Amino acid sequence: MWPAVLTLLALASAFEVTIPPNSSQCFSEDLNEQTLMVGDVFAKTNQPTDLPLVVRVTDRDQQEIFVKARTAAARFSFTSLNNGAHTLCLENTSANPVITVVLVKIGTEARDYSALASTKDLKPSELKLKRVKDTTVLIHKEVQHMREREEEMRTTNVTIHNRVIGYSVCTLVFLLLLAFLQILYLRRIFKNKKIT
Repeated sequence: MWPAVLTLLALASAFEVTIPPNSSQCFSEDLNEQTLMVGDVFAKTNQPTDLPLVVRVTDRDQQEIFVKARTAAARFSFTSLNNGAHTLCLENTSANPVITVVLVKIGTEARDYSALASTKDLKPSELKLKRVKDTTVLIHKEVQHMREREEEMRTTNVTIHNRVIGYSVCTLVFLLLLAFLQILYLRRIFKNKKIT
């Protein structure tokens, strides 16, 4: 279920989630190093702005990057310092349910190219080229990260394979030894009873 939610998160610009009273909803995204993440969270409610909604963003080491408590809206932005899962948690600390809308944009999608065009006097074609270049760099980083993870998985797979083979060989040797000991024991019993 979670991969489907994360896929929807990547494809959609916004999604809505209902948080029951005294509970939390967390969403995790595996980010590469030096990836820009921008998020916008707000509660759809008629209550005053002081709500029991806590917004918390943590990195893979569970260090808090952003925390805002008792809020109706929160906006955060950070660049990931390391690879790994970064988690966004929304917590409802009241007795009333809160419906929140979460907007999360990642990487080049989060970059404001209109501000870049106005500050550097870029033409529309140059702006598109800059966007394509940034997207290409992001895709290259993603591919590198996936290759590293594939190598880790391959190493783990080979280790597990070797352990299973070792366990199987040890089990086979133990069973053969047990069968041999049973044969010797039965021979001794038959000799003592003079059956053979």
